[in-house]
Amino acid sequence: MQIEAVTVPEVGHVVVETMQLEPPGPFEVLVQNHAAGVCHSDLHTMRGELRTRPPMVLGHEGAGVVLEVGAEVTRINVGDHVVYNWLPSCNHCEACLTGRANLCQRFPATMLQGLLPNGQSRLQSLSGTRYKHCLGVATMSDYMVAHEECVIPCSPAIPKPVAAIVGCAVITGAGAVWNTAQAQPGQALAVIGCGGIGLCAVVGALAAGCSPIIGVDLDSKKLIMAQSLGADLTLNVSEHDLVEGLREMTRGGPAYVIDSVGSDTTIGAALAAVRPGGTAVIAGMHSLLAEVSISPAQLVAQGKRLLGSFVGSSRTSLDIPRILAAYQRGRLNLDSLITKTYPLREIDTAFADMEAGHVARGVLAMV
Repeated sequence: MQIEAVTVPEVGHVVVETMQLEPPGPFEVLVQNHAAGVCHSDLHTMRGELRTRPPMVLGHEGAGVVLEVGAEVTRINVGDHVVYNWLPSCNHCEACLTGRANLCQRFPATMLQGLLPNGQSRLQSLSGTRYKHCLGVATMSDYMVAHEECVIPCSPAIPKPVAAIVGCAVITGAGAVWNTAQAQPGQALAVIGCGGIGLCAVVGALAAGCSPIIGVDLDSKKLIMAQSLGADLTLNVSEHDLVEGLREMTRGGPAYVIDSVGSDTTIGAALAAVRPGGTAVIAGMHSLLAEVSISPAQLVAQGKRLLGSFVGSSRTSLDIPRILAAYQRGRLNLDSLITKTYPLREIDTAFADMEAGHVARGVLAMV
């Protein structure tokens, strides 16, 4: 069948075009995409800054409805409303069997390469060129084929734009607070970087009962967003020193610092700012290839912990339903994260608004 999709035929070039989508194979499902989150990872992928290389169809956050199931599908039914999971666990490798499903050893060779979990692709250009599925899904299209492991049923009552951001932004930000930091109620927590992931960490910290919650950024617009989502205090680091500012606000430093930026400067600052015995969590990937200097004195003499958090240290098949249930109970304010929706053909505007800091989270709406 023919579909409309946001494609990257070559590095630095994004275009909405008609593609050919093959029918679902064994263990696969055909989904009508209703909404897709717009993430910095999509922009980095388009620019060739991540490992997955074009040609590909973009998008890894999303939600929709199952239209068809292939042979051997047992867990998903036609008509199911689903949210997408680009990091399903194989449940066989050492990482999965030891409770670290976010580090599943199947991921680097399949989904990270733009393939379905079975190593295949169902996408072609009209000229016959095989295209990749961004992180095994390719949600920025009106229809897609995905492996049944990459879709999780959800309530039809959950708005599709809300469901669309759970599989990456929310699980990464809130998961860094809940799973990696294991933040406790009544403890101070600071979030460095109040973009999409950072704001989801603020929402997660509010649900965890942290106090005070401090938003840290260079952009006053983003700090206003952080306050609207639950931050008690804000620190504008274009005007104040990050480390000293957090120490003054919390009498020695917060118990937890979530770094949603992950740059060569913020990583060291996160560790320096956290109080003795506290925990700095690095959830951002802006400087994956950088060498960062860390003070052994802070780690040893001050007993601080420096932890990495990939996709919120989550077991996605468990944590995505957990997040959706928390939203339905009113414990997570996900509606306010969605600043603006765009039609598929306005992907350039959506990327521009995200880079300019105009949105907490933008969503492409296909239905």
